[in-house]
Amino acid sequence: MARKPLLGVDTHVTPRQSAGYGAVLDEGGPSRLRQSPERYRSNSWLDRVPEEAALDGDAGEDDAEADDWDLAQQGYYSGSYKRTIALYAFVPLTSLLVFLALALAPTWLWPVRWPSPPSFPRSFSSPLPEFTLAAALWSLSHLLRTPLWTLSAPCPRPLDTLLFNLLHVLLSNVLRLAAFATLRVRHDMAYPRPTWRDGAFRTVWWTTLGWAAAEAAASVAQGYAQLALYRNVMVPVERVQAILARARGWGGEGGVALSNNASREYMPLSPRSAHGPSPPGDADANANGHGSGKGIADEANGGEGRGPRRAGPTPMSLEEAIRLAVDQDVEQLIHLQEREELEEVYGVPVIYIPVFVPCLQRIDSFLFSLGFTLILAWAYLLSPLSFPPGADTAPIYSNHALAIAFPLVVVVHLFLSLLHSPPILPRIGVHTTAYVGLLVGLGGFFAGLGLWGVLS
Repeated sequence: MARKPLLGVDTHVTPRQSAGYGAVLDEGGPSRLRQSPERYRSNSWLDRVPEEAALDGDAGEDDAEADDWDLAQQGYYSGSYKRTIALYAFVPLTSLLVFLALALAPTWLWPVRWPSPPSFPRSFSSPLPEFTLAAALWSLSHLLRTPLWTLSAPCPRPLDTLLFNLLHVLLSNVLRLAAFATLRVRHDMAYPRPTWRDGAFRTVWWTTLGWAAAEAAASVAQGYAQLALYRNVMVPVERVQAILARARGWGGEGGVALSNNASREYMPLSPRSAHGPSPPGDADANANGHGSGKGIADEANGGEGRGPRRAGPTPMSLEEAIRLAVDQDVEQLIHLQEREELEEVYGVPVIYIPVFVPCLQRIDSFLFSLGFTLILAWAYLLSPLSFPPGADTAPIYSNHALAIAFPLVVVVHLFLSLLHSPPILPRIGVHTTAYVGLLVGLGGFFAGLGLWGVLS
């Protein structure tokens, strides 16, 4: 007796019912090809996994970096100039707040009950003489930087920076000591040794604040001047694609850079593009009304030209146009060279430095000036050099403290100055120098307060 097969095979199966590889059968319906998971996900309400979102984010960052690179090839930078200037306003605001806090600290934290009168009449009451004298001495040290650099220039490359910083550090600290001698701090002291209960503490304090305030004001002004170099080369983020599209239209499909056959009249870095017609083939620009008198330079700055424009429809002569174009090219090349020098010093464009870094540097400057000036003043007032010539001094006064404190302050100051020099600053970064300056400034600040007995 033959056994029946376990499964019945129908030899008259229609093509619709045949199941091939990779096909599924619907109950009561026709077969269909298996779709990919990406297609199901796109047609469903399922969220994407975090890993895929991270990959898309990396791709977006790569595209942004590519756009920044293309802009850099054209000589432009991504970002809003107005927003950069607005954010930089935190730097002078931070300096002002720190100055006010330190100016009120002696009155609020260490008040003097019976201040001693000055030994000689003054035209202005304290702290105006101390503040103005310190600011004037700092200005003198700042103006002498150029002669000091001229003296150091003949040395080889690494030694010229070291010699210049050493000479400037020595000059700065000698001028600090000269301020105490000019103000006759020792003559007005009521205590034999330096202490915060003496009026000399406030004299030294305000002298230090005058020095630090002058340095902060010059640094803030220098920061605004450095940012102004990027005024005409910053492109708002929403206009980056439009600028790159126009540049690609000028340079062809192969890339952003212009072809070698293109005329120099249409170089994006040339101010002529802001006044001349659009290049041939720029149909989009001509159709949108950007083809005459407005180039990439104008679009990058919201329609503001780089140079003066003639009012009225009167055309300028050929000689005047050539002179204007040459003047603008020379001015732009000067700004380009200054930007390259700044980027060589800092290692990055100034506009890409976060605003909290210069704010932190201003705090470092105040703390360093206060701390190490208090140390120098304490050592100087314990030295016989602070007394008039020929005066009899007690045995408690000697030059040992000054002989130790002055070289120590010079070495630490020289160390910080070298950190901000071009050979070192681009390698370690502006952030690192700011953090190191904060640590050194805090250490010197509390050391100076401790020597004057504030912390006891």
